[in-house]
Amino acid sequence: MKDNTEILEKTLARLQKLYSEEGLEPGFLLKAGIKPGWNVVIGSHGQCGMAMNFTDSSGDFGSEEIDLERLKSLIGKDLFAVADHYITRSSFQERSIGVASISGLSQPLLLPDKLKKRGYILRGKDIDLSSFLKPEDILTVVGYGGGIKRLLGKCRELHVTDIRPRNRFQTLMIGETIEYTPKEVIVYPEEENRLAIGKATVVWITGSSLINGTLKELMDYAAGARLVGMYGASVSIIPDVLFEEGVDFIHSYRMSNPIAFEKGAFDDIHMEPVMQATQQQVAIERLP
Repeated sequence: MKDNTEILEKTLARLQKLYSEEGLEPGFLLKAGIKPGWNVVIGSHGQCGMAMNFTDSSGDFGSEEIDLERLKSLIGKDLFAVADHYITRSSFQERSIGVASISGLSQPLLLPDKLKKRGYILRGKDIDLSSFLKPEDILTVVGYGGGIKRLLGKCRELHVTDIRPRNRFQTLMIGETIEYTPKEVIVYPEEENRLAIGKATVVWITGSSLINGTLKELMDYAAGARLVGMYGASVSIIPDVLFEEGVDFIHSYRMSNPIAFEKGAFDDIHMEPVMQATQQQVAIERLP
């Protein structure tokens, strides 16, 4: 897998340009949280963000690599400085802090009026990924998540690639046969990304590809697809550069209650209920 941070660097530069044009003030880093699976950044002015940090209890993603004293020294710095420091770090766990900072900075620019002003189409908040599929589509999803079950039966074939062993996200069922379920999902290891993505007409890519630096590589594999989308909390950032790189649709989140988010992020070990209570789904399309 390639490790490319160019899209993050371009997005940070675009944020700086938009902040200047809109007369916005960047938030300052108040707190950072390191959690199982996620890093959280709390900035002033309600500028909060989160991003996958490639750590969990299974050890599939390797050990945590964060210089905590260095992170502590950045408390009080503006989020541009924090993002700039972290987005090119070789440690995915540290880079996640940079992406979460970009997410925090993006929040004022993810408001509906700001997005529409820049020419983007907002779909209803309840739009599901399946609404973009045709019965004849071959869909490849990069990253097995909870939304997979909503895609079953919505297309001709459903393929999934993941960096984790299959037994981490599917059930092994023993009956008359021994097979993983749901059996309609064809699973590939990350080494076969090119094969799985290259045959797809529609590709959905996890936002965590921004953190491990694989997005540009995955986009190259998806060059023949009619539609490429991204999903997840790790892509809760301005879509401008992503659209310029060929992404067609983003399904992510916007912070609706930063005060409750801060409390929940530090009181609850799990982020899913915190996200549901404090963030709104955002579905954004680029103009044809």
